[in-house]
Amino acid sequence: MSDRRGVVVGYDGSGQSEEAVRWAAEEARLRGVPLTVVHAWEMFTAVGPMAIPVADLRAAAEEVAAEGAKHAREETGDVHAVLGRGVPATALLEAAAGAELVVVGSRGRGGFTDLVLGSTAVGLSAHASCPVVVVRERRAAGPVVVGVDGSAGSLEALGPAFDEARLRGAELVALVAWPPDAEPGPAPLVDAEGLREFAGERLARLVAPWREKYPDVPVRTEVVTGAPREVLLGAAREARLLVVGSRGLGGFRGLLLGSVSHALLHHAACPVAVVHSPRD
Repeated sequence: MSDRRGVVVGYDGSGQSEEAVRWAAEEARLRGVPLTVVHAWEMFTAVGPMAIPVADLRAAAEEVAAEGAKHAREETGDVHAVLGRGVPATALLEAAAGAELVVVGSRGRGGFTDLVLGSTAVGLSAHASCPVVVVRERRAAGPVVVGVDGSAGSLEALGPAFDEARLRGAELVALVAWPPDAEPGPAPLVDAEGLREFAGERLARLVAPWREKYPDVPVRTEVVTGAPREVLLGAAREARLLVVGSRGLGGFRGLLLGSVSHALLHHAACPVAVVHSPRD
């Protein structure tokens, strides 16, 4: 097997993980890189007549990994299956070292069925060094949307967003959320409309270098009134992919995943890509 991991995806046999495998396989094919399908298994020790031999546990895990690779080969050819040991998030983090992208489903087999997002997806999004895509079953043919607020994380997200738009032949929409309480009132103390125009101009300046690098990608920049969470959730309804930084402006610097990114992972209707800044 080549040391080049390319795109890494987690698979546990659930419907969500199968959708993640198919999305990741398409991504690997578009990028022209290998796909690594990872299944994690844990050795549970038990005393009594119901104890399961370790060899049987491993054999069952190998079957699951092979099943994931089979689904992937329906979309792309260069596929490898890898068995990890221990907690799925840890196994995926190890497998994703040097990868371009790591992909997971929104929920796996474990945990409580009424949770919207699984612990593996949250853990990966907080700790992976490469972009993490959390895939849901719904797909749309709309634009790639990227949220920009001027933070290091959002600026780092612009590159992967443009790249995804290029790979998929999609329009790129760069959004900045404008606070509702900044709209002009009967007696505004500041020039709110002027500030809004300035925000739009700054967004255009931030996007400009990427327009030059990706001249074939159609780009639209928008300043949309509303809280960042609501603006991006609204945009996700018609998007094929939503790209955000792991942390935006504000909040506690020690947190690895910001409140807006966390909310989008839980509630966005489309796949969400979380990108970390090297300064995070």
